[in-house]
Amino acid sequence: MIIGFVQTKGGTGKSTLAVNTAFSETMNRRFSSIALVELDPQGTLKGWWEERDEMDLDPGKVSFHHISSTQKEVFQQGIKSISDYNELMIMDIPGESTGKLHTRFACAFCDVVIIPMRMSTNDESAFMNNLYPIIKEIIRAVPEKNGQFHVLPAFTHPLANLRHCYDYFKDILPPQIACLPAVFPARTVYENFNRKGFNLNEYAKLVASNKKYTQQVAKAREDIERISQTIISMGEKCDDNR
Repeated sequence: MIIGFVQTKGGTGKSTLAVNTAFSETMNRRFSSIALVELDPQGTLKGWWEERDEMDLDPGKVSFHHISSTQKEVFQQGIKSISDYNELMIMDIPGESTGKLHTRFACAFCDVVIIPMRMSTNDESAFMNNLYPIIKEIIRAVPEKNGQFHVLPAFTHPLANLRHCYDYFKDILPPQIACLPAVFPARTVYENFNRKGFNLNEYAKLVASNKKYTQQVAKAREDIERISQTIISMGEKCDDNR
């Protein structure tokens, strides 16, 4: 299975989601080998992974790959090579204001495309003007891709009415795009967990003596497990429809 976290604008939580779904208990129970792939030339995750190496943190089933090339043939070949040797590949796609080469590739190549998106008119406008035309073009060329694109409501209030979130996106999204029945809440723990190369599971051990932080990270881990379970379910439905 190949999963891509895609959004043309930055700061939507793609990297946080890619990292923590890769290390989630759900994904690690389901898949024997997991490749976490960063296509961002800035190498944000690359720096985070190097910190992990310095701390000698156990990657378990997860391997990391950074492809910084902007040459289409180079990164396409790299991605295909990685996918041949891993049962699951999770791609973190950079925000791209122009060109959108990586975005186009991910939308065409991935089995499931997850689009983190806020409940806001600005995000709605950015999606419709920048990402949706790419998706529409791909589905027109390959009708089988219909059903593989899912918005994930992002940075929702932890106490938000989930039915309200889902109804909001159901009303604004075009028919080719579904709303994932899960949310990515706004939690301060997501801003702090990755210091020194930690994932959420490792951060939980670090703050185990602090009751407040322990409760916060427990809720965040529940978020990620729910998202991971839902993504697998969507992927399996796409396989059944082929």
